[in-house]
Parts: sequence; C-alpha cells; structure tokens
Amino acid sequence: MNEAPDLTTHNRREASHAPGRYSEWMRVNCVIDPRDDIYHFFASHPIAANPVREYLADGWRTLSELLLLMESIDAPLMKVRSMLEFASGFGRFTRHVAPVLPGRVTVSDVHPGSVDFLKEQLGVQGFYSTMDPGALQIPGRYELVFVLSMFTHLPPARWGEWLRKLFSAVEPGGHLVFSVHHEKVPGHEIAYGPDGTFFVPSSESRELGAESYGTTFTTRDWVQSEVRRALGRPPTAYRETAFWHGQDAVVVRA
Repeated sequence: MNEAPDLTTHNRREASHAPGRYSEWMRVNCVIDPRDDIYHFFASHPIAANPVREYLADGWRTLSELLLLMESIDAPLMKVRSMLEFASGFGRFTRHVAPVLPGRVTVSDVHPGSVDFLKEQLGVQGFYSTMDPGALQIPGRYELVFVLSMFTHLPPARWGEWLRKLFSAVEPGGHLVFSVHHEKVPGHEIAYGPDGTFFVPSSESRELGAESYGTTFTTRDWVQSEVRRALGRPPTAYRETAFWHGQDAVVVRA
C-alpha cells in the first residue's frame, strides 16, 4: 500500500478482507476505532506520512519493548498467566499482545465504547474504569498489571491513590509495570518544582478534562519516593527510556 489511506477507507479494506490490507501481513486485527485519540494524535502530527501504518507499527514497538523489559527482570512476557492492560484505550497495543497471550489478557479503560470495541474485535476480557480510583472495582488479580502512559498524564497529587489501587490487583509474586516521562525530556527544559514534578493541563485526549488528565513530568527521585510512600516499598526495577521516545519503565514486584 503506497499511499496513506484515510481511516474510513482503511477500515473498509480490513472489513472486506481486501488484498494488501494491513492485517494480511501484520497478522493482527488492524481495524481502528474512529474514536481513538491516539490514532488522531498520529493523524495530526506534522511528520506523520501514513498515520494508519505508523499507529499500527507503534503498537508493535510497544510489544517489543515490553518483551525486552520483562526478560530483563526475569519474568518473560510469554510465560505470564494473566495480564491486565490498564488504560488500554482503543487497542493500539492490545491488538498486538492479545494474540501473544491468547485468553490471558484483560483490558480496562475509561473512554466510552473502548472496552466494548476491544472485546468485540480482539476477543479479550475487559471492564470499564472510572475517574475515581476509590470507585473502581477490579474483578480479579493478575500476574502482570501493565499501565503505559497513564501516570504521564495524571496530576502528581493523584499518583498515590492510583498506585495503591493498581498494585492491589497484582497477585503475589507478580508485577506492576508503569511508565513515566524520562527526567530529561529530549529537546525540552522542564521547570521542575521543588518537589520534582511539573504538570501541564494539556494532552492529546479530546474527552478527558485537562486538569485531571494533562501532561506530567517527574524526576526519577520523586517517582521512587512516591512509589515507596504509596506502596511501602521501592521500585523493584527502574529502566530509563524503555518505552516510546523517552518514557521510563517502573517495576514493582508484589
């Protein structure tokens, strides 16, 4: 496929099993929900030549990054018995991990329609999240709870309650893995406050309020201290620039 398709054309090609469709060679479900904020972030990016291809390839990159991370802590992803992908959105990453862990992936997100889309299209289990962690009912415990780029948006004052809620969903011996912005963001000088945080009320989300879901920058020292304060233990591992363009991975073993 040489030219960049619009999303409607792309989804029609996928639904009709047209020759040359992305799923034919990527071997995953490539239908993209038009409500997907991450897709629209790619589509509006000034250097995006083919938003569909770049969105799909970026999910594959996350899978490769998570595989490498879990190997580095001696907890291979392929051997995980159960996984909760929290803040899964409309499946940028889910479509790639679901075939790798068949029957073992549960998703959760707050966006209306997201969980239904993933259950229908990808055959995963799922439940809707809430804006208030105190009201969230998580239906089980999981060997791996993976949270990519949610804490990079939460106001720092809300980290503790979310860390406690998500860690409570990790089964004994399992891991909570979440990402944070690297302290030194490439090309930016971050004006950290005295506590080591900096919050901007702006993000790619078109639905979530900017004051409750903006963009959060943190120092490594603050992240480690916040994990210790919230969970009573330090991170088990901290891998700098493990995800995307400058997000660190924080691992806490239960």
